[in-house]
Amino acid sequence: MRKTNLIIGVGAFALLVAACSGGADESTSVRPFSEVQATEATFENDPTFPGRGILRVDTTEPMICAIVWGETEDLGNFNNSLDMNGTGIVEHNVLLPGAEAGQTYFYRLQGSTADGTLYQSELMTFTLPASDNTIPDDAAAEHGVNVAEGATVIEVSSEFSASWAGANAFDGDLNTEWSSAGDADEAFVTIDLGSAQEVAGVEFLTRTMTDGSATTETFFVVVDDGERFGPFVAGNPANPVFNEISFTAQILRFEVQDTTGGNTGAIEIRAFSPVAMSGG
Repeated sequence: MRKTNLIIGVGAFALLVAACSGGADESTSVRPFSEVQATEATFENDPTFPGRGILRVDTTEPMICAIVWGETEDLGNFNNSLDMNGTGIVEHNVLLPGAEAGQTYFYRLQGSTADGTLYQSELMTFTLPASDNTIPDDAAAEHGVNVAEGATVIEVSSEFSASWAGANAFDGDLNTEWSSAGDADEAFVTIDLGSAQEVAGVEFLTRTMTDGSATTETFFVVVDDGERFGPFVAGNPANPVFNEISFTAQILRFEVQDTTGGNTGAIEIRAFSPVAMSGG
């Protein structure tokens, strides 16, 4: 992905957010987004995550770019690329959580260049292609209770920001993620289950950037007595990949092994009790 070392000012970004939400005052000059748009905006389904879309668009110069979108003309959702990290880029690949296949949405494209100039498109619509891909209900009767959900994170290699905290991987919510700050193969997170629990299987639902980076392919589990299990295959919401295992422990450390680099982390990390212990 092409990037520059150009950092967009905080003031310009604040104006960008205000303009996106309709809060820019009359003195704020907003140029047509077409003046900096290099390619047609395309929308596709995320193959790793049913119920999430991807926007792809290029601009003629480095800028912070975002999309504000929703089911009605009131919009309401604001997303930009984590690739930016405060840096202007020209290739904008933006994840759209909650965007359903076959659904039509209203949207505007919005951007800010280094000199503080704001750009905004007209109100338009996009429709994601129809898809039969759905999130498997693999945490149902064939597995036990996910004893990792709600566990306390006691150590994490790093967090991209408070919005990407390690606890997000244990909250049972597929719309939140733990993202490390560039840890790649060195990422890890340690949790306390509160008491010793019998575990019969684990899943690691990797986060993945739109360019394929940040994907965890294999991982280890280290339990409180120091025993190390794995490597296991990581999955994603479309293909969770249940890995059988057998141990009893209170402290679990999940260590990524093979990755595609970057801000590795997880959407969800699960540890299942045996089915018999769950009333199955």
